[in-house]
Amino acid sequence: MIYIKEAILHIFDLNSNEPIFSFAGLDLTEKFTFDYLHAMIEKVEGSDNMKTGILSEDNSLVQSFNAIQDDFTETTKTLTEKFFSITKLNPEIPPADLLFVYFTLDEVPCLGLFKLNYSDSITHYISYEEETLTNQLIVNRSILPNARQAIQEGMVLQLSNLEYHVIEKKHLITELAEKMFYFTELFLEDKPQPSLKENISMIKKAVQKTSKAFNDEEFQVLADTKDALVHSMTEENVIDNKVIAETLYGNNQEKKEKFFEEIKELGYVDKAPAEVAVVGPKYTKQKFRLDNGIEISIPIELYRDPEVVEFINNPDGTTSVIIKNIEKIKNLF
Repeated sequence: MIYIKEAILHIFDLNSNEPIFSFAGLDLTEKFTFDYLHAMIEKVEGSDNMKTGILSEDNSLVQSFNAIQDDFTETTKTLTEKFFSITKLNPEIPPADLLFVYFTLDEVPCLGLFKLNYSDSITHYISYEEETLTNQLIVNRSILPNARQAIQEGMVLQLSNLEYHVIEKKHLITELAEKMFYFTELFLEDKPQPSLKENISMIKKAVQKTSKAFNDEEFQVLADTKDALVHSMTEENVIDNKVIAETLYGNNQEKKEKFFEEIKELGYVDKAPAEVAVVGPKYTKQKFRLDNGIEISIPIELYRDPEVVEFINNPDGTTSVIIKNIEKIKNLF
């Protein structure tokens, strides 16, 4: 359960390239504000892009994070200064406001930091010229994301143990002439573990490379991989690479060794927490695109039922797909 105690918004002034600090918190009695803060927290906690890390005690921000509960407003100013000192030197990083939220999550004290990137929107304004009222259009370049929009960068930090959950994007850092995760690498000065989405991507790449090395039919192995992933996430709430390897390769030690070699090289983290609900509805179906343009979507629980669907390898090297026991067909036009 989320209980919000304080929240404050600091603005990045596009004209001066400097922050405009707030000296008082947001009004939490406003329902739309309260709902907005809840939405920001949930967008980080419920994202398959979320990465996890733990700050060391000698991290340069620990002193500030420890002061949050005692002096929320002044501490957020200090954090904002460091954050904007990075973004203002790197024009590829989108300008934004910083929203800080001090709250408890299941009675654990937490700090939320959310980067609200600006977007452009057209609005009206009223001008008076020579006593003539004229309605005009103007571009507002500081529109914040609404509660339904995904945010690209944000963090929830548990103040008790300095464990953080973060979503972020790579941006070009001018001084280094390369893209990097500046939120964690430059602001937090830390490197989190890969996200659930990144871990799944690594598994997929390792399977593809293993399939290529042994000339296996890639579409079939990837379908089996998705099946194994869903099973591991549903039953164990983790992605266990040993379970994946056992499901795909059985007693073939050579393929297993190749698979383990590939995922290690890619940086995969074994048995990282994973929930199938987080990765979304695409993991409820097996989807195939055939080279003749036909696309097939099969519920994952029916994919392995030979009474429903069958893939047949033909002598000429082609593959046939048989859909069986159809009683009724509905057009989804």
